[in-house]
Parts: sequence; structure tokens; C-alpha cells
Amino acid sequence: MRFKVIGALALTSVGLIACKNDNGVTNPRDIPPAALIRFINAGVDTGTVDFRFIDKVENLPTFLGVAVRGTSGGYQRVAPGTRPVRIFVNSTNATEAQKRLIDTTITLVADTRYTLVYAGAARGNADRLTVLTDPFTFPTPPAGQIAIRALNLNGTLGAADVRFAPTDTIKPTKVGADTIPQPRNVYAPLATMIANTPYLSYSDYVNIPALATASPKDSLYQFQVFPAGSGTLSFRTTSTQRGTLPPAGATYGPQPGVQIPGSVMTAVLFPATTAGSPARTTANANPGVVLIPDKVLNP
Repeated sequence: MRFKVIGALALTSVGLIACKNDNGVTNPRDIPPAALIRFINAGVDTGTVDFRFIDKVENLPTFLGVAVRGTSGGYQRVAPGTRPVRIFVNSTNATEAQKRLIDTTITLVADTRYTLVYAGAARGNADRLTVLTDPFTFPTPPAGQIAIRALNLNGTLGAADVRFAPTDTIKPTKVGADTIPQPRNVYAPLATMIANTPYLSYSDYVNIPALATASPKDSLYQFQVFPAGSGTLSFRTTSTQRGTLPPAGATYGPQPGVQIPGSVMTAVLFPATTAGSPARTTANANPGVVLIPDKVLNP
């Protein structure tokens, strides 16, 4: 009998604990309001950087080790309000890692998307943090197409025009001793153009065809960048972001790219990095264009 009483008391205790847990599950905390942010490093002479909110830890992401021409990835939730932020040199050397590149305050509004851009040259204190507002709901391209806009982070151009043509329309052209790829349709109406995008600004989106992936026709887009209103080519870059389809049976959608219909992306125009600076590598010694996805496809 004594054992039966103890067992009954034990079961009662378990039941009380279970009820307590059930209460916690059935009455979850409300999700607080949030802004959505991502970070781009377009600095020309500082190399890899760290971005930090410094007023509190909760609900504030930290972006560490963002390389030149790199991003923090997709948008992350952040508590809205007026937030002090700093950008530091990314380094394993304690003295270097304490160097503040930016020390400022930004204001973020709930239910708003932002792209935070570190741009310019730290030498001469010519660098800055720019806060750009993005659409909260991104466009849906027509069937078989992708949506692309430009983000001009190249301070040497001023406002920029961007033309793009599929690489399978490009043929080599002899210029002196050099053979230079030239699009057949670079000045023709078929060469879609984004016109007059100011420095540190977005263009509107344009819809263009998603490119073929089937062999032997595997095409990408070549971006040709001009000073606004000029017919003189400043630089050209061929995109490498093909995108990928999910494997059979995957629970996630395709990864955006120029060969994936429905992709929504930003073509970021970057400047050349400063010779002799920590930012300079072979890959970024010249100006270029990098595509970054704006929208997740079938998450």
C-alpha cells in the first residue's frame, strides 16, 4: 500500500509538470516587430570588415568577416529603432581589430527592408555607411523571365548606364593585336539597358529572359557599364551566377540565378580596389558587377 501511495503522488507530480509545460506551449510569446537588413562591403581600401550593433545584444545581428564585394547573405531580422553601429577592420591582430572605420547611428523602421552599404575609401576619411530602403515585397517576373535592377556603388562613374546581352550573342572582334568579345547587339534595341543610375542608388527592375541551361547552349549575361548618356564603354563583366535547381525530392526551392526563371536579383556595380591596400586582390583589381539575390524562391 505504501508503494502504491508513493507511485500515485509521483504520477500527480508528473501531471502537474506536464500541465505547466502545456501552458508554456499554448501561450507562446508574440513575435516582436522587426526591420530586415543585409550588408554589402564596397570599401576600396580596407579589406574584410565586421559590422556590429553596439547598444544591446538581443534581436540585433552581427555581420563578421564580410569580404570586399561580399554580402552578409539574406535579410535578417533586427529590432527597429535608432541604433548605434560600428564597422571594424576584420583581423586576428587585436590592435587592428579595434580600428573603427565607421561609428554612427542609423534609424530602422519595423516592417521595412534595408541594404546597408559600406562604400568609399577609409584613407582620407572618404568612406561612409549608406542605408538604402528596399521593397518589402519584391516583384514577380513573368513566366520564363527574371527581374534585375542595378545598384551603383562605383564612385568613379557618377551615374551609370548598364546594358546586358546573353553571351551566346557575343562574337570576337579584332581590335589591333587583341581579340575582344563584342556583343552583336550592344547598341541595338535588343540590348536591354538600365539607364542613369546615380551613385549609391538603385535603378528600377527590368524583366529579361532567363537563359538556357541545356548543352550545348549554356549562356550567361554580360554586363556592359557606361557613364550615363555615354557611348564609351567603361568596363564589362560576365555574370557567374547561373543559379541551381534543387535535387529531386528536395524540400527547398531553386537558388536564384540568370538561368532560373522567377529569380529577382540586383546587379551591383563595384569599383576597382586601391592598389597596395589590404582590399586589393587579383579578382577585384578592376571594376566589376556581382549579382546578389533579392528574393528567396519557394523556401
